[in-house]
Amino acid sequence: MSVDLTGFHAVITGGSSGFGYEMAKTLLSHGATVAIAARPSEKMDRAYASLKDEWGGKVVALEMDVRDENSVSAAADVISREWSRLDMLVNNAGIGMRDANKGFPGDPSPFYEIPIKAFYDIVETNFIGYFLVARAFVPLMLKNGGGRVVNVSTGIRTMTARGQLPYGPARAGAEAMSVIMSDEMKERNVMVNVLLPGGASDTGFVTDEVRAHFETLGLLPASILNEPILFLASDKANGMTGERIIGKEFADWLKEKGFT
Repeated sequence: MSVDLTGFHAVITGGSSGFGYEMAKTLLSHGATVAIAARPSEKMDRAYASLKDEWGGKVVALEMDVRDENSVSAAADVISREWSRLDMLVNNAGIGMRDANKGFPGDPSPFYEIPIKAFYDIVETNFIGYFLVARAFVPLMLKNGGGRVVNVSTGIRTMTARGQLPYGPARAGAEAMSVIMSDEMKERNVMVNVLLPGGASDTGFVTDEVRAHFETLGLLPASILNEPILFLASDKANGMTGERIIGKEFADWLKEKGFT
């Protein structure tokens, strides 16, 4: 897809690995300025160094814990000071089920054995974090007449599948929130869309056990969201809001919408 994103500014949470890192590379390669947001870590340092080697000042390392209101507000203040505009926010930071249920996916423990702290961590990251980040960054878009919010989600089946508590319900909540955000913000030119891979994907969530469990089905590459995020950043997506786009089915979705 031929897209010129010169002057386009995007913040991607969970940008130090997986989908976030791949989407950052894609937007940077088309001229955008991108802030990869994550908690401070060696992984974050490596990701930033790798991107900076190729794109220099076009990439920014933004320290942010999406679960912490003060951390999110401080990160938004940095963007407000350093950038003249914000065009896109990608809510991508997430925690997978292995952090709450060590038997997942082959032999998940029942819900009542899930550690309470792990339950809170997933909900606070995968659901409440989306709210906190959008709450802090959308006002920056409104200063310049609008923008684009992309909330990364998961398949509908996953939301209610055995062994997926609390990951599935947290993602379901984020999708419901996306619908409300889209309806509230469309008259103010802030487009809110949901993006998901369409299957188990080769990201930081994948352990050797998970990989073995899904090997017969195959894992989608972490780059599965690259073409959709580029489309959503492009002029072709102007005015498009309330969509649920599946990376694996993106080519068919484009045809259905009349883009090809």
